Amino acid sequence: MFTRKLLEQDEALRQAWQREFSKVYGQNTFPAASDSGLSLKPVYTPADMQDVPYGDVAVPGVYPYTRGIYPLHYQYQPWVNQPVHGFGLPEQTRQRMDLLAREGMTGYGGVRAYNLTFDTACKAGLDPDDPAAQGLVGYGGTSLSTLDDMDRLFNNLPLDRTSVVLNVSNMSIVGLAMYLAYAEKCGVAPDKLRGNTMNWLYYAAFSDFDSFLPQGAFEMCTELVKYCTHHMPRWNTTNLFGYIVEETGGNAVQEVAFILAASSALTRCCQEVGLHPDQFLPRFSFQMGQGNDLLEQVAKLRALRQAWARLNRERFGCQDPRSLQARIHVHTAGSSLTAQQPLNNVVRAALQTLGAVLGGANSIHTCAYDEALSLPTEEAATLALRTQQVIQHETNIPAVADPLGGSYYVEWLTQRLVREVFTLLDRIEGLGGFQGCWESGWFRHELERTAYETRHRTEKGERVVVGVNRHASGEAPPVPRFHTDADVEGIAAERVCRWRQSRDSGRAQRALEQLRAAAEHSHSGGWKGQDLLMVPLVEAARSGATLGEMASVLKQTFGWGCAY
Repeated sequence: MFTRKLLEQDEALRQAWQREFSKVYGQNTFPAASDSGLSLKPVYTPADMQDVPYGDVAVPGVYPYTRGIYPLHYQYQPWVNQPVHGFGLPEQTRQRMDLLAREGMTGYGGVRAYNLTFDTACKAGLDPDDPAAQGLVGYGGTSLSTLDDMDRLFNNLPLDRTSVVLNVSNMSIVGLAMYLAYAEKCGVAPDKLRGNTMNWLYYAAFSDFDSFLPQGAFEMCTELVKYCTHHMPRWNTTNLFGYIVEETGGNAVQEVAFILAASSALTRCCQEVGLHPDQFLPRFSFQMGQGNDLLEQVAKLRALRQAWARLNRERFGCQDPRSLQARIHVHTAGSSLTAQQPLNNVVRAALQTLGAVLGGANSIHTCAYDEALSLPTEEAATLALRTQQVIQHETNIPAVADPLGGSYYVEWLTQRLVREVFTLLDRIEGLGGFQGCWESGWFRHELERTAYETRHRTEKGERVVVGVNRHASGEAPPVPRFHTDADVEGIAAERVCRWRQSRDSGRAQRALEQLRAAAEHSHSGGWKGQDLLMVPLVEAARSGATLGEMASVLKQTFGWGCAY
């Protein structure tokens, strides 16, 4: 990258630095490492980048997109303020949606945009009156089991001019079917809808939640991608959920490598059903964590863009530039928030948001400071939104694309992460690929190992957490806590019972039986056909089947539990 003359000058300056270092510090050393365990030197110079091809750094908007996927970034299109929200009953979540919209939460081009999460019961495929849903209804998201619930949430919103993220986790395909049926009632065709289905059926590989078993999970993920590719050109089908890797203890290398392994597995499945990667990869995107090691986290986003571009061009033969451009949503690290001295979390979240901006994120969720204690209060959620707005409007950082580009340290670290990621990807392939590592529990073992190491370093005081193991100054002043209404579960259960009584039960049961037949045919090898599951799923939702009833059919057919 550099001329011989410059490297000679650099060598002379490095020797001068070493002499000054020895004068001041003698034989002392100052060992340091990134949060991923990469050994760091105290200073970086051009010599550390002499083996890096300039083409791997390049410029924004040019392959391999290390410095950004657009020639201009925030100068033209600011990142989207996209906080996750959802709790209690749908009308309560709608109130929070309207509040955040009034406070400046918008999507690309100024359209309405809502990043909605369903409650824990929905994500487990349970209706609110199911005994197994007790204690889960309205927590971790909003309760949405019927088309009536959809109407309470979206009533009078122009769906063709609204971008909606449907975070239903394992039940992504069911949630999408319900949204399609509701949109049809509102007179909006599938090709007019815009938004994102998380399509996270693979994420149990990184966590200990019950889920669809691996083969069935990938069959349903593929069905969703296939249907949307044919019928929903504006819909982003799959969110590659690196954030869960970070939250369960993973480091930056693991987060990128594990989620690229998941994307590779899904890409191959989609190829098996006759899709070319250039048909569907432009509608994949990422959700990544943003932890406390600010510059490593910046380098991680840059490394992800380069690794994604190289992987899809070299392994999957992609030619469409959109297939090579990683669109990244960043979620600041919930795992870094502390219940002790919770106001410190304001600083943590602000620095992580700054890192996301310096790394070129396309959209950002900033954690509220009280999330270690409860769901965010309105005041805390608004402050989190204001954090992004201050960075956007008051720092002048958005005036320059990739402002850290050219930093010797950041560029060295970016390329080092890329190398580590591909090394780990090759190891995963050697262990049987993503599905093999899921079924053996290898991912969980690796994440538990790194989580333990982090916890051990914290308990020994080697890793400082302010307010926890250093500068812990007694009890902090109490902060307000959000409480979900105690009667949410009862109201939601009563509503779903009334819904079943009022629908055409015969039609709903026939639709569920048709869904069962389609699911059994799909799982027995027919999943490579055309829209085998989505069409009967939409018909089941249209007929009044509940989320839990549709989920029950899929669980019985595709298998549900722990893969290892």
